[in-house]
Amino acid sequence: MKNPFFLKPLPLSAPFCDREKELKDLVKHAENSADVVLSSPRRYGKTSLVKRAQNNLYKKGIITVYVDFFGVTSIEDVAAKLAVGLYSVIYKKDTIFKKAINYFSSLRPVIRPDSESGVAITVEITKGKTGSQLLEDTMKGFSEFLKSGKISCNIALDEFQEITELKDSGAIEGIMRAYIQDQQNVSYFFIGSRRRILLDIFNNEKRPFYKSAIHYSLPPLPYDGTVKYLLKMFKVNGKDCPEIIAGNIYKITEGYPYYIQKLSYYTFEVEKEKVSEKNLQEGVNQLLAEETPLFEMMLQNLHPGQVSFLVALAKEPTGTPFNTDYLNAHNLGSLGGVQSAIKKLLLLDYIERTASSWKVVDPIFTLWLKRK
Repeated sequence: MKNPFFLKPLPLSAPFCDREKELKDLVKHAENSADVVLSSPRRYGKTSLVKRAQNNLYKKGIITVYVDFFGVTSIEDVAAKLAVGLYSVIYKKDTIFKKAINYFSSLRPVIRPDSESGVAITVEITKGKTGSQLLEDTMKGFSEFLKSGKISCNIALDEFQEITELKDSGAIEGIMRAYIQDQQNVSYFFIGSRRRILLDIFNNEKRPFYKSAIHYSLPPLPYDGTVKYLLKMFKVNGKDCPEIIAGNIYKITEGYPYYIQKLSYYTFEVEKEKVSEKNLQEGVNQLLAEETPLFEMMLQNLHPGQVSFLVALAKEPTGTPFNTDYLNAHNLGSLGGVQSAIKKLLLLDYIERTASSWKVVDPIFTLWLKRK
């Protein structure tokens, strides 16, 4: 029996769990040339959702470009990723490809054979251009190329908040915004998981992107729809999963698409025709073991006081983190130390404040911290 769940991002051909409304909303916004800021915690399936939306748009004749800004190191890198994103989509369309090259004079495409994808596309940067000039030329080229044939296009910029880590972040935001606001028949998806940083780009009145896009926050998957999806996926692939087990998978993962897939994958791998609670717990243990290196790395970048506060919230979410009893119960030290920890952990999107309490964002990280 083939495991129906995925440890990698969901391929477009795989059954999708719910998200029909979100998919419809994104496609409609793009067709209306509206820009969208798509935010959620990590592992909420933003990228899979956007790629499905772009697949639907492509079927309607709209050019779709996907660019991942994770790991960008400079303004030149930002410009190069934008150009490569477009070249990678249109390189097979000879007429359009040649036209695009004329508009991207500062970034010439280099196409090489690749054993996995067929071709690998990079760019050569014209000498004598500063970073700002290169990005401006790239954005200008985008605009002129799209206008030249009244081309409709959707551009997804994943981990967009990463540009704020660069020393030229102000210039990057200013240049990109100046050209984006004048582009016709073009829509942008600005995607990110460090929500506080991403949303500040669009909510701070002193920044170029202020109030320039629709805010769209991705919620957890719904309980009923997820349970039905899990029952079906287990059944059609030869295993009986009781509804209570499917419900427990949801409760443990709190509706996180990535964790739902991964925990279900490990639970399915247990060699039993009928899934039991014991099988599920074995799956949980496997999931925690798999995630441990990442979680350990996350802690290594924190000060001891920040780790202590994170562990405290994992064990006991609270609406009053500055309360003396809470500080003493978890050996958190001074009020100032907790205030500093909250500031840092919020920026990393490790914690969040809900209507009732402060809590750790990631449910599996929470479970790992409690066990640790």
